[in-house]
Amino acid sequence: MQTPKDCSINEDGYFMFADFWCAVHSRDPKTVEYLIDWYFNKEFTMQYNSTVGNWTGLTPAGLITASRFNEDSADILQRKVEKQLICVDNVDVVFNITVENMAAPSMTLQEGDHTSSHNTILVCSIYDFYPEHILVTWYLNGQEVTEGVTISEVMTNGDCTYQVHSYLECTPIPKDRVTCTVEHVSLKEPKSSYWDSSLKQSDGSFLTGGVCALLLGALILSLGLIYYRRKSSDPTFLNTL
Repeated sequence: MQTPKDCSINEDGYFMFADFWCAVHSRDPKTVEYLIDWYFNKEFTMQYNSTVGNWTGLTPAGLITASRFNEDSADILQRKVEKQLICVDNVDVVFNITVENMAAPSMTLQEGDHTSSHNTILVCSIYDFYPEHILVTWYLNGQEVTEGVTISEVMTNGDCTYQVHSYLECTPIPKDRVTCTVEHVSLKEPKSSYWDSSLKQSDGSFLTGGVCALLLGALILSLGLIYYRRKSSDPTFLNTL
């Protein structure tokens, strides 16, 4: 839940911007976090975090401002009141809305285009889930993989659901089994899709074998027709009829 505040005064409409939001981890009000992201001239300068209990400066100017705010008893009291009114008092509302609109993700795992290094690119695509937060994990033969993994930003579908795409660049050997696993609040247990390099090779062998069989059949048929024509034009063969 977010509440932006724009206090711009310059020509391009951007001078100071503050983003007030709540991190609601459960229905327990004690776990709710209240945060304020403070920007100045389009730069993230400082942040308030109710769990820490003060402001943290992120730039030289932000350090000065954060120090002043942390020493201001009125500001300290204001942030506590804001947390109660904006976050804590609305925990049940947030959870009810989330539960009513919750959507479980669908997923696909397929091979993408090869890179210049001839590695294999696997693409794990997750669609149509809500809420936004989701965890995507790759495994190779049961062991978690982090190297060669990239992930897109979570993108909105325009209907309150989201999609995200994760990529794994690897060099699998025969019988390697790659798993893409998704964890989401709508799922009772993680959801997985699998890619098996040996299955891919067997599919290729099957296709090659099918083509060879087709060519062999065509060759045998051609030889049979030639033999039939020769027999048909042979007088000795005709006299026996």
